[in-house]
Amino acid sequence: MESDTNPSCSSSESSVSAKKRKYLQKYNVSWESNPAFTGWLSISKKGEGYAYCKACMCDLSASAAGKVEIEKHSKGKKHLTNVTAVSKQHTLLDMPSMNKKIKLETQVKEGEIRLAAFLAEHNLPFNIMEHLPQLIKSVCPDSTVASHLVCKRTKATAIVKNVTGKISSQNLNKVLQENKFSIIVDESTDKGCIKHLCIVARTVKDCTVSDAFFGLIPVQDASAESLYRHITNALNDAGIAYKDNMVGLACDGANVMTGKHNSLSTRLIQDIPNLFVMKCVQGSTVCHSFHLCASYACMKLPRAVEDLARDVYNYFQSSPKRISSFVEFQVFVNIKPHKMLHPAQTRWLSLQAVVVRLLEQYEALKLFFTNAVITDRLQAAETILNMLNDPVQKLYLAFLDFVLELFNKLNKQMQAEKPQIHLLYASVSSVVHTLLDCFISEDHLKSTAIEDVQFKNPKYFLPLENMYLGAKVNSLLAKGMAGLTKEALHGFRIRCLEFFIEAASQIYKRFDFGNVLLKEFEILDPKCVIQKKLRSIAHLACKFPNIVADDMIQSLDTEWRLLRNHEFTFDENISTEEFWLYVKNLKTGDGSPMFPNLIAFIEALLCLPHSSATVERIFSTVNIMKPNQRNSLSTETLIGLLHTKRMLSNSNCFEFPVTGELLNEMTASMYETKKMN
Repeated sequence: MESDTNPSCSSSESSVSAKKRKYLQKYNVSWESNPAFTGWLSISKKGEGYAYCKACMCDLSASAAGKVEIEKHSKGKKHLTNVTAVSKQHTLLDMPSMNKKIKLETQVKEGEIRLAAFLAEHNLPFNIMEHLPQLIKSVCPDSTVASHLVCKRTKATAIVKNVTGKISSQNLNKVLQENKFSIIVDESTDKGCIKHLCIVARTVKDCTVSDAFFGLIPVQDASAESLYRHITNALNDAGIAYKDNMVGLACDGANVMTGKHNSLSTRLIQDIPNLFVMKCVQGSTVCHSFHLCASYACMKLPRAVEDLARDVYNYFQSSPKRISSFVEFQVFVNIKPHKMLHPAQTRWLSLQAVVVRLLEQYEALKLFFTNAVITDRLQAAETILNMLNDPVQKLYLAFLDFVLELFNKLNKQMQAEKPQIHLLYASVSSVVHTLLDCFISEDHLKSTAIEDVQFKNPKYFLPLENMYLGAKVNSLLAKGMAGLTKEALHGFRIRCLEFFIEAASQIYKRFDFGNVLLKEFEILDPKCVIQKKLRSIAHLACKFPNIVADDMIQSLDTEWRLLRNHEFTFDENISTEEFWLYVKNLKTGDGSPMFPNLIAFIEALLCLPHSSATVERIFSTVNIMKPNQRNSLSTETLIGLLHTKRMLSNSNCFEFPVTGELLNEMTASMYETKKMN
């Protein structure tokens, strides 16, 4: 059987078709500049081969004759009539009524955006929007804008997710795409039993450090591989070159986060070999480390001290009659009528505020419980009174008032959002020195580096009676305390010594005093520059090749040496950010920056995190947004709310600028919603 296809015939036909193939003219934008076409010609929505006549509202084929076809149409009687009629009319934008309508629509959109931002700012439920617009209309019946507000729960949610939240996220992504940054990560489970991985980005703009919420990712598998994948996918999806721009990571010390062999940090270090990782041991950050140090140290003291604080609070709790009666005793002894505080179960550092309040109200409490034992005849009142009458209990309270303040001050400092990385080593060393100075001989402390102090060796202990236990303890002992025996006083001092040893031991476990890098961050301190402490910073720059290239180290070091010899007229106590902004604004004679390489290096170092307290504040905010009453709030809505809050961080819902970008995004969002419906 012969084939139906003749090869020679097929070749001939393809040759003919190639000869007959015609070039199809596409629409040329330059035609619009032709005086004969100006004002009415534009590209058609039908495709590139068509033009559109605005006057006749019809499509013209440009694919065959091209410009000739358009010229032919322009000379037609119908077209000339339509062009003449249109030229006698005002354009839509020139019509006052249309201008007024557009302005009203813009004001209504702006009002709806501000209402949605109001809900995010004050953590209010979206169901409020079912009645709030109607309330505004009833309060402002003469307001044209109020009468046109149409924004209920669904629309308010969409605005938060797709307008304010989206724009805030995009703006942050642009910053991270163009600048160095660090990330701070942590995990937590919310009220809806959803485990989230939170990412906060630390950035620097004009030498000013800011922490910004980046993302909240639901996770089921909390393995190192899963966390790494979630974080890198989030950064890549945002178009962020994290391998080039990311310089630091802060997280807790859990094995999955900072383990030596298979953890989130080791995987990120494979991508970014010189990544700076801020970690602490035993699953805590710097802030939590000192909380734990205080907690373990307090276990060396008798439990009766904590029991006294809890029993006093519980005795007054939910009893207005007892509280009212106690006020009378406070007035009698001329003490401010403050309420008793409750020591938190998990926060030992909150015990200091409780201790301070107990000492303040001590005499009034003794009188009150003396009376309560007689009138109420309760065992609880008698137990509390016996503890209050024990002079050793008051000594322990006075000791805790002194020693816990050291931990609290350091804890607050490390929770600050301002740059603290350059102060970390000095601050921790100062606290440790203060603790060691209370019970270790001065000769040993002066002759020994802090990392080598033998704080457990009795050979270097001060005599018990020479230990420093706080000014209040010394004052109480100097005045003499009735009923205080030598044995009780000796036992008190032994317990305080054990507290000091345990506190020092816990700090040494959690903080690496041999970390030279933390010491070298002192270059960020204005005092280091003004006092000309360091002659060179090349040794520090070499440790960050991802920030400073090898061929730039000399230029960087030269700029540092020029800066340290610069004459400064301001106080050396100027803040870190203000100082470096001043340096950044210094110019040479031709107007160029005086220290460009140094400032780039310093801003990258300012990005380095010192703790993960910011992430924990995000989780606290999530718990406020998602209480038990509305624990079904979706992760997408939470993300929108958190990004909207970030947008409002420097203003409030009625002051922040509603930009054209927001209005355009809202218009697009409304269009997409209608299209889907």
